[in-house]
Amino acid sequence: MIRGTVNTRHEAIVQLHVRGPSGTELDVDAVIDTAFTGFLTLPSATISALNLPFRALAHVQLGDGAIGQFDVYDAEVEWDGAWLAIRVTEIEGDALLGMGLLTGHEVFIEFVTGGVVDITRMP
Repeated sequence: MIRGTVNTRHEAIVQLHVRGPSGTELDVDAVIDTAFTGFLTLPSATISALNLPFRALAHVQLGDGAIGQFDVYDAEVEWDGAWLAIRVTEIEGDALLGMGLLTGHEVFIEFVTGGVVDITRMP
């Protein structure tokens, strides 16, 4: 189980352990974003600190319908007790945890400040 909390803006936050290819690891607080179909977004400073290798340029449709171009990198995230290879999209702002990581899981959120966030693998 992955556990997090709800912040004062009523965002569901989960702390993720992310690793780059050189073995550098960082803890990242990510906001659960069910409108994001990818795995994880990170700001450029975090991508640089992890020394993530560039993978590709992606065209992504944003929530307002606009198409944006974003750099995509390779990383690993500790997920359900194991390291999982994922793609990270570079977007400034809060790190976002998307549906790519949540697929096959149940998400329970108490939408009050300090509320519980539980992510559990489905049987």
